[in-house]
Amino acid sequence: MENFSEKIQSLRNEYSDLDLKVDDLNSNPITQFTRWLDEAIETKIYEPNAMVLATVNENTPRSRFVLFKNIVNNNLIFHTHYESPKAMEILANPSVSGIFYWAEIHRQVRFQGKAKKADSEISDDYFQTRPRGGQLSAWASAQSSIIETRDDVTKKIEELEKKYKNKQIPRPEFWGGFEIEVNYWEFWQGRRNRTHDRFCYNQINSGWDIERMAP
Repeated sequence: MENFSEKIQSLRNEYSDLDLKVDDLNSNPITQFTRWLDEAIETKIYEPNAMVLATVNENTPRSRFVLFKNIVNNNLIFHTHYESPKAMEILANPSVSGIFYWAEIHRQVRFQGKAKKADSEISDDYFQTRPRGGQLSAWASAQSSIIETRDDVTKKIEELEKKYKNKQIPRPEFWGGFEIEVNYWEFWQGRRNRTHDRFCYNQINSGWDIERMAP
């Protein structure tokens, strides 16, 4: 354990000399976010749309990775099983927070807001873009429920493959999107010697107040 502790404590990575100034930021955080996400995509980062989503269950925070899939009416969209723990937690308490982290370009985006079910049209449209295997797994998997073996799911998928052979697979009613209305954004740019640049956007009426934060 001592060697392990030393190994962890010795981990050091130096960041770049890139600066982030308030003049570099767009006055609209959605525009700023999409700009950074596009740069992450162009850098070929693996799953740059992966975000940690935190919800609250009876005053206990819980987090997991989900995939951000769209922006609709300035709200962030992700999709999941509506009977999963995270969905049930959102329906009970819509307050959520999340983080995108792009280590390769030394950037992080953090947000807070309120989540709600997306319109069915949004869920339907996205579901039809999923690979057929992903559509079948949405039907077959009761997400986060306890199962005996993986065969419990694969057998259901095989049955569904026969059922929907040469047919369009409809979206299950228990699966769909959530949209997050963000009321707080934070943009972080890593810099040398831990002198990171951090800016937050706080929503004020119909606009945003931008402030620099200490590293």
